[in-house]
Amino acid sequence: MTHDRADRDAGRRLTMPVTVIQQDWGAALGYDAAAVWRAWAPDLEHRTTTAGHFMAEEAPGEIAEALRALLKR
Repeated sequence: MTHDRADRDAGRRLTMPVTVIQQDWGAALGYDAAAVWRAWAPDLEHRTTTAGHFMAEEAPGEIAEALRALLKR
């Protein structure tokens, strides 16, 4: 968190495309992953999934599609 805060304070940003995949229950509880990452990533795509903690194992097609889309950006 110290490094994150220092990056924000210094105005550092990620220059590559970023995709954040968030569990839908987190969004339902009010956690806004997109807002957190938008501070660093101007080229951000935010997706939600019904998969649990092991997203790639629980929803391999969905995660693979998100990775393909990211690599095309």
